[in-house]
Amino acid sequence: MEKIMATFKANYKKPTYWAQIIGSVLIIGLAVSTVFFGVKIDTNAVVLVITAVGAILAFVGVITDNSILEDTGNTIKTKSNALASTEQTVVEALSEAQAKIEAANSAAASQAEAQASQAVVSAYSQAASAAAVGDTSTASSAATLASSLADNLNSNSQSDAETTSESASQAS
Repeated sequence: MEKIMATFKANYKKPTYWAQIIGSVLIIGLAVSTVFFGVKIDTNAVVLVITAVGAILAFVGVITDNSILEDTGNTIKTKSNALASTEQTVVEALSEAQAKIEAANSAAASQAEAQASQAVVSAYSQAASAAAVGDTSTASSAATLASSLADNLNSNSQSDAETTSESASQAS
């Protein structure tokens, strides 16, 4: 916290400091709204938003005779194309990360389903083996376990299918 305060005290009168902070907030805000909230913003709109923010800051700086604010606004306006390009890079990186997370979650779900299926097969196999040697108690227990596991696996599959169906209908 002390470092942040020292940085602020050393730079608060520098227009480039404020331009960097405001530019970063704009980039993060636009990228998050695009990736996580699904707001469709093309590059031209991003440039327009950044330029408008810079123009407003410069205008307020002129009216209030605040040269720091004026210079900050002008710096943001001048760098609007570079800031828009940076925003697009951030959006692409966030989208790629989000896709990788979804793929990993899907792979984990598939692996869990495969393990559950293997448990059902194993339980039925144990029941068959026990029945073959005449151990009806173990065979009955294993068959009940296998049946229970199979029912659980089927209900999870139906739940996943319903969730996927609901997601698809909501996206339409």
